[in-house]
Amino acid sequence: MTRSAIPAARAPLPATAILGFLGALTTLLVAQGVRAQTTCSEASPGRANLSGVVRATPGDVPLPGATVTARWRGGNRQMESGPDGRYAFCSLRADLSLVLSAELAPYRSADVGIELGGGREDVPLAVDLRAADAVKGRGRVTGRVLDRETLEPVAGARIGLDEGDFIGLSDAAGRFLIEDLIPGTGLLRIQHLAYGEHQTPLDIPGEGTLEVELLLAPAALPVDPITVTVLGMRSFKLDMAGFYERRDVNERLGLGHYLTRNDIQRRGASRVSHILSEIPRVAMLDGGCPTSRCNIPVIGSSGGDCGRLKDVGGEQVLGASLYIDGRRMSVVSGRRGHVMLSGVDDFLTPGDVAGIEVYTGAGDLPGDFADANAQRCGAIVIWTGS
Repeated sequence: MTRSAIPAARAPLPATAILGFLGALTTLLVAQGVRAQTTCSEASPGRANLSGVVRATPGDVPLPGATVTARWRGGNRQMESGPDGRYAFCSLRADLSLVLSAELAPYRSADVGIELGGGREDVPLAVDLRAADAVKGRGRVTGRVLDRETLEPVAGARIGLDEGDFIGLSDAAGRFLIEDLIPGTGLLRIQHLAYGEHQTPLDIPGEGTLEVELLLAPAALPVDPITVTVLGMRSFKLDMAGFYERRDVNERLGLGHYLTRNDIQRRGASRVSHILSEIPRVAMLDGGCPTSRCNIPVIGSSGGDCGRLKDVGGEQVLGASLYIDGRRMSVVSGRRGHVMLSGVDDFLTPGDVAGIEVYTGAGDLPGDFADANAQRCGAIVIWTGS
């Protein structure tokens, strides 16, 4: 048997407080009659029993009520440690390579890697109760399920991980999210009445959100049934700015238009204005500059003055409101009769852009971008960086 442990951060907490907490927890478990499997009968040939004691540190005292998880490729089991801290997984396959851990939220042990042999293995686990920071990061997987031929979203696809129950469902925009996942290699499962059931391995991150795109072929077609594209980790900046939350909610309602860095790279455009002009209802208005780099974005069919210059308090305002990294930009300005035009291509290249949001009017504007001009003429929001 081989084991590997991942060390965790430490922070002091009085041992007396820990022991008092454990005593109260043990009393509660006994009073409620909580039972956990703590012993196994002798393993049959080709099978193995895995057992041990979960202990709290500091103090090295038995830890009752901890959730013990044994996880391997293609499956997992969970159980609670008993009042004496013991746990037991009986009759496992003798050739399994698994990861064992124990958790008493928000505290968690280090992962212990085990190569099972036949017979019985005894593995102690230690849960450090001194810091919530000791909890190993949990991963999230989000993605979109699309029809391979039409690229239309597939709603109602059931999403699961490994051999457990299906725990997610794709929405009207084909999007899904499963979270609080143990890091490591997992088997993502997709099931839909019209597309059958498929699975694909994924590397689940220890922190952050992995984004994937799943292209399904209808079950009746004689082609490979699933194509999986790992789009990579979500941008931390976009996550903090609420980009993904707005996208996931609004796409279900048919509101707004959203592009991520992956979408932008797939287009292969040389200018940001070219990317914007491909979005429905967005046009680039020639500002009249000799360099042709001052094309100004406007939202088609927006009211009255939105597609032309307009005097407002001595300045010239044109087209949709433009926000860069959440700040409203002055795209066009003029003084003493001279109009100074500046387009997005003057200060941004496609490589600078992490995400784009487009809102066509007051009906789909988030509050953060609902200035007076945007309510008439729409808003274009560009996020830069990684």
